[in-house]
Amino acid sequence: MAVNQNISKFINVAASKDFARNNLYRVMGFATRALTLTEDDLVYCKGADIPGRNTPTATVSYNGMKMNYNQSTVEYNGADSYTLEFYLDKDGDLRKRFEEASRKVFNEKNNTGDWRFPSTQDRITVAQLGFDLEPIKTFTLVGVAIKAIDIINTSIAEGDGSAQTAKITISYIYYETEGADVGA
Repeated sequence: MAVNQNISKFINVAASKDFARNNLYRVMGFATRALTLTEDDLVYCKGADIPGRNTPTATVSYNGMKMNYNQSTVEYNGADSYTLEFYLDKDGDLRKRFEEASRKVFNEKNNTGDWRFPSTQDRITVAQLGFDLEPIKTFTLVGVAIKAIDIINTSIAEGDGSAQTAKITISYIYYETEGADVGA
């Protein structure tokens, strides 16, 4: 059986299917007990990863041969340290709100905070958009909790006036998907 994977085949398939583009993803929702971001806040989101999923395997040996089989478990790659990167607004409002949210989780001044187990209402939704900028698939992280606010690097003496960004790290329990390639 001949395999037809030449250049013209690639061009025709690529023209009919096209490619996912890295600029066609948006964070569409961010709501936790500690912080809810509006559409105006989310427009400052510079980057987010699409979550990963792993179904681990186990090994059984029989007659000198090792065989792998799926276990009845799942792991969400990066669920313990999922990072979002935001442009910072000139007044520092977005960074301030992240810091306030972090202190709602734990405030070292009086050893209090809301460190309860995250609920299914604590969510972040990332959408893959089509060329018309309408969502074609969504990824919703469920059980979200704010984990870290990264440091901000500055260049006091040598800065060039570039827009500054800050990363926040959250954890989540699992993710749900809706859209084009989701099966039952």
